[in-house]
Amino acid sequence: MPSFTPSFRALAALIPPLFMLTPAFAQLSGEEKTLETIVVTATRQAARASELLADMTVIDRATIEKSGQETLPELLARQPGVQVSSNGGPGAAASIYLRGANSAHTKVLIDGIPVNSVSLSGFPLHYLALADVERIEILRGQASALYGADAVGGVIHIITRRGRTGLAADGFIGYGSHDTQQASAGISGGNAQWRFRVEANHYQTDGFSARRHARNKDADDDAYRNIGGAASVSFLPAAGHDIGINYRKNKGISHHDSFSSSGDYDQRVRFENEVWQLFSMNRILENWQSALRYGEAEDRQDAYEGLDTWSFLMPVDNISSFHTRNRFLSWQNDIDLPIGKALLAVERLKQEVGPSHDYTGAASYTDSPDNHNTSFLLGWTAHLEKHSWQINARRDKHSEFGSESTYGLSYGYQFNDALRSRVSYGTAFKAPSAYQMYMDMGWGYHGNPDLKPETAKNGEVALTWERGAHRVSAIYYRNKIKNLIDWKVNTYENVDKALLEGITLAYAGQFGAWRLAATYDWLNAENQSKNAAGVGYERLGRRARDKATLALAHTWGKLETGVELIAIGRRYDVNYLKTDLNKEELGGYGLTNLTARYALGKNLTLEARLNNLFDKQYETVRYYGTDGFNAFIGLRYSGER
Repeated sequence: MPSFTPSFRALAALIPPLFMLTPAFAQLSGEEKTLETIVVTATRQAARASELLADMTVIDRATIEKSGQETLPELLARQPGVQVSSNGGPGAAASIYLRGANSAHTKVLIDGIPVNSVSLSGFPLHYLALADVERIEILRGQASALYGADAVGGVIHIITRRGRTGLAADGFIGYGSHDTQQASAGISGGNAQWRFRVEANHYQTDGFSARRHARNKDADDDAYRNIGGAASVSFLPAAGHDIGINYRKNKGISHHDSFSSSGDYDQRVRFENEVWQLFSMNRILENWQSALRYGEAEDRQDAYEGLDTWSFLMPVDNISSFHTRNRFLSWQNDIDLPIGKALLAVERLKQEVGPSHDYTGAASYTDSPDNHNTSFLLGWTAHLEKHSWQINARRDKHSEFGSESTYGLSYGYQFNDALRSRVSYGTAFKAPSAYQMYMDMGWGYHGNPDLKPETAKNGEVALTWERGAHRVSAIYYRNKIKNLIDWKVNTYENVDKALLEGITLAYAGQFGAWRLAATYDWLNAENQSKNAAGVGYERLGRRARDKATLALAHTWGKLETGVELIAIGRRYDVNYLKTDLNKEELGGYGLTNLTARYALGKNLTLEARLNNLFDKQYETVRYYGTDGFNAFIGLRYSGER
C-alpha cells in the first residue's frame, strides 16, 4: 500500500489536538447501529444490518440532521468508498465515484424507483433536497444481479419520510454564509388504518464563483435556488397490507460561469425533478409477501447559453435542453422457506428521452429510440448456524442490446460472537445511455450508436470484528470492467478495460461519553487499455488513491459538539496517459469541520456548523471553485421525538 501524501501527514499531525476539542461527528449514529437496524437495499428484502453479506452504509434521519450538510453530494462525500467532484458550488453538476466506478455506474433509487437519467453525471442528485429524506442506504460492490444495468459500482437508495400514527409536526429554518437560507416544514399523522405526510422545503444561496480566477461576469457569485415538496398517503386495511401513493418534486435555477474567453455571460440551468409511485404490499399467505409498484421519475433541464460561450456568434439565451422520463413497473415476491427466504420478481423499465435540443435549437436526439428493459430475478438468502449465504440471478432483455444475464454469490462465516468474515463474487453490465449513443451537439460532437454494453466482474473479501461499542472492519475488492465507455476527441468509444481495486478500513467506537470514528480508503482506478501508439493509461481521472476521515464526538448534557477531518490525496483531472507532459494534477487537501447542537427544549434544537475551518483552497475539478471557510446556524423543531 503506498505511503501517505503530504496532506495525510498533515491529517496525522492534527490527531492529537482533537482529543482536546469537544466534537460531535454526524456520521457516528449511522456507524453505531445495533442488531435492530433494518435495511432493504442489500437483499431487496428487510434484513438486519449485522447479517448482511455486503458492504453497506446506512445514513439515518438523525445522522442527516446532525451532519449539518446542506446538499446530498456533501453528505455522500464523507462516506467510505465514495469520492465526489463538483463543477462549482451548490446546484452545480456533481459526479459521484462509488469505489472508483464512473458516475453513471451507480444505480440511484428513490423509494425503489430508478431515477438515473441521460444527464452526464448519470443522475441529478445535486438537485435533491435532504429535507424529506428518512435514510440513505449505500450498497457498494456487485449489485447488477439485484438491480440490473447502472449498478456496476453499487447502489444509492434514498428512502423518503412517511406518516406515522398520531399527529406530529416538524420544521427547520437556518441561515449561513453567502446569504444562504434554508427552510422546511412538514406535518404527518395517522391511525391504525391511515397514514399521511405533507411537507415543503426551500433552499437558496448567493453561492460563490464556479470559476477560479475568473473575470467579468464569470467572477460574480453563482446563485442557486431550489423549492420543493413531498406528500404521501397509505391505507392499511388489515395486518400485512399497505396500499399507498407518494410524490415529490423539486424545481429551481442554478447559475454557472460561461468559461468563455471574455467571461461576459452568466450561464444558468433551470431544472425540474419529479418522482411518484403507487404501491400495494400484501401478505398473500403466512409465508408469502407480495409488493407491486408502479412509478415514474422525470428529469427536465434547460441550459441557457450565452453569446460567446463557444466563441461562436449565437443569440443570447440560446437554450439546450433534455428531458428524461423513467417508467417503472415491479412485482416482487418474498417467500419464507424452511431455511432462509426466496426472492422472485419481474420488473420493466422504460426510459423515454426528449424532446431535447442542442445549442443551435436543433433536436439532439432525433434518432433516439425509447429504451425499455424487462427483467426476471431469483434469489435465496439464508443463515444456518455459523454459515450465511446469498445467491442472486437476473435476466435482462434490453430493447437495444438483447438479453444479458448477471449473478451474485456471497458467503459468510461467523467464527465467534465477535468475529465474522464474508466473500462475494458477481457480474454486472451497463448499457450505453441514449445520450452516449445519439446526442448531437453540433460542430462534430456527437454520440456513437455502435457502442457496446460495459460488463464487469467484481470480487471482494471482508473481515469484521464487533464487540460492545466497538467495531472494526477491513474490505478488499477488485472490479474488472470491459468495454469501458469513455470520451475520445469528439465522441464516445469503448476503450477495452479498466481495473478498480481497493481497500477500505473502518473503526467506530465509544469510550464513555466520547465517540470515535475513522475510515481509510486506498483505491487503484486504472484504465488498462492502450492508445493507437501502444501507450497505456494509468489513473482514471478525479479519483484519488487515498482518502481518510476522522471524527471525534462528545455529549455534554444538552450540548453536543464535534469535529471531523477529511483528507483526499492527489489525483489527475482527466485520465492520465503515461506519456502526458501536462498531467493536470490536482493537489491533495485536508478539511476540518466543526459542529454543535444544543437542546433548547424537548423538541427544539439549535444547530451550528463551521466548514473548512482553515479556509483551505483546493479543487475537485480543474479551474472550478470550491468554498472556503463558511458557517451555518439553524433552529430545528421535531414533534416526532
